[in-house]
Amino acid sequence: MDKKIAVARCHEIQLAIRDKEVPRFESIPEIGMAVQLALHIRGLPIIEYEILKLVASTMLGIPRLVVDRIVELLSEIEFVRVQRDGNRIKAVLPTVPFFDDVYERLGEYMESVAGLDEFETLTLEIVDRLATAPDNADALASKIGTDRKSFDASIEIGTKGSFLFSRRSRAKTILLNPTYFSENAEVFADHVAKCGATSVQRTLKLIQSAQGWPLSLIEKQGEILGTKINIDDIQLLKRLAQDGIVKPPTITTTHSGESAFIFTPTPNFANISPLKREQYERALAIVSAIRQGQLLPNRYRIRSPGAVLYTLKRDLQLSPTSDYAEQYQNLVHLRVAQLVKLEGGYRQLKIIDTPENRESLNIAYQLVQGETIPELNVDNDAMKAMTGQQDFVESLVSSRILRDRDIITLSDETAHELDQLLLGGF
Repeated sequence: MDKKIAVARCHEIQLAIRDKEVPRFESIPEIGMAVQLALHIRGLPIIEYEILKLVASTMLGIPRLVVDRIVELLSEIEFVRVQRDGNRIKAVLPTVPFFDDVYERLGEYMESVAGLDEFETLTLEIVDRLATAPDNADALASKIGTDRKSFDASIEIGTKGSFLFSRRSRAKTILLNPTYFSENAEVFADHVAKCGATSVQRTLKLIQSAQGWPLSLIEKQGEILGTKINIDDIQLLKRLAQDGIVKPPTITTTHSGESAFIFTPTPNFANISPLKREQYERALAIVSAIRQGQLLPNRYRIRSPGAVLYTLKRDLQLSPTSDYAEQYQNLVHLRVAQLVKLEGGYRQLKIIDTPENRESLNIAYQLVQGETIPELNVDNDAMKAMTGQQDFVESLVSSRILRDRDIITLSDETAHELDQLLLGGF
């Protein structure tokens, strides 16, 4: 597995287990907490260490006694500069790079210093495979080719730790990665049980290359971007649109009726902060409006969605027209934009200039371009608290919730079998 992907999976697992302790894990939580802290201090000025420690332990799920170790780790890979008063850490200056370097450098540390034992490596492989699509437990165990007792032990820890889901469908056990498939778990589980994991993987890969494609067009043409899909794949998309917990964005116009726009499962939705979730949902609405003009236009077709979004990012407005008012109504309802009335029946789309709307435009542009979207689980309140600019920082001391760190253990039978296996070697 690519080291950057492994680090990202460690982070996902840590976000899920958060206040639980897994005795079988050592490197996974450490790397996961290092990512979590690095993402939240990136770009910040020097931070008083006691404030950092307070915010990390009360808002980021990093136990207070572990914060020192995580900061020392980040210092080792030059993500922070530590100011000391004797042996005591006084302040931390973040030097965390942006984009993939976070995962690259932590991946190098994990390979050279932290290391992963065979059980942790197996767990990461399971989580990674299930990030692309749910799968039948028996089929997945066969694909990985590991000892079944170790596989079952990893699944047991994963379900207890909430970083794996297990569902029974059509007399089969279907495993899911809840970071990507929690909100429509039953729909995905039933489809995998009926058609297999490959069907879901193929369909989601096509959608990933065509985020925001209209479902009606997929049904009519039986294809996505020129690639044919079968009736079962279309049925999955229809079920996600009709039966799923999270409904895709829809747009109603007089010339094309109601259209639903399909996206891949939202990354990190289970762990996303409320503000970032709203930004992402607005981004989906923006992409849907652009796809409406591209694929289901009234009179004037959008030829380059990327160019239109780039213009919106740059100018925060589009040229006036009499054609596009209906397709952008959702952006008005979501307080993303205004449709300003002009003479001659013309309207002009103007984005409401807020940091949140600018971020939604950035996410929309990246979705259409097929790029990796920004981290959606970064808590803005936690970042502001790190700087000491918010009144609630001091109140965290008295108002914080004391969390019991549950210990995740295997059943006695599974633990005994795994111990015997480990003693005998894999």
